[in-house]
Amino acid sequence: MCHRFSERRCEKKNYELGQLGWRDVEIGMARPLTFALVLSQSSMQPVSEPEGRDPISDYTREIEADPNNAAAYLGRGTAHLKAFNFDSAIADFTTAIELNPNDDAAYTNRGGAHYEKAEFDFAVADLTKALEINPKSALAHSNLGWTYEAMHDERKAIVHYRKALEIDPSIQAARDNLKLLGAPLECEILNWQKKRR
Repeated sequence: MCHRFSERRCEKKNYELGQLGWRDVEIGMARPLTFALVLSQSSMQPVSEPEGRDPISDYTREIEADPNNAAAYLGRGTAHLKAFNFDSAIADFTTAIELNPNDDAAYTNRGGAHYEKAEFDFAVADLTKALEINPKSALAHSNLGWTYEAMHDERKAIVHYRKALEIDPSIQAARDNLKLLGAPLECEILNWQKKRR
C-alpha cells in the first residue's frame, strides 16, 4: 500500500536506522523511526542498554531507584517507541519533559510517538517546541517534514526537509523525500557535498 503516494511508484529500500537496525520500508510512507534515536543534548544521558537485556525493565529499575531521573524516562520512552508501545512512550516522554522542560530530545521523541499514532497536530506542536529549544535540530526539522507530508502539506514539508539538510546534509531520508516530492535540492547543500569529496 502506498498511502497518499499512490500516484507515484513505491520503491522498496533498506534504510539503516542506527540502533533500530535494518528495516524494510516503502519510500514515501516510511516511518521516521529516527525519532527514537534522539538523545538529550543536555548533560543527562539515558543509561546504556546491555545487549540481550530488556531495556524497558532496565530503565524501570533506574526509575524506581530515582523517580526524578529524566534521562531514564527518556530512555524508557525511547525503548517503548522502538517496541511500538506508543501510549507508554508518550507517558514516559511527558514525564521526562515535566522533569526537564528544556530537553528538546524528549519533545522530538514524543512528537514521533504522536506521529506514529497519526496524531499529527500533537506531533507538530511537540516538534515545534523542540525547535524553539534547539533551532539547530536537523532531526526535528526532518521529522516535521515527515509530519507535514503526512498532513498533505507538501510546501511545509519541503521547507523543513531543506532546513534539515542545511543543518545536516547527511540526512538521507530528507534528501530522498525531497526527490519524491519533486523538489530540487538547494545549491548550498550540493556545494557542501562537493567540498567534502
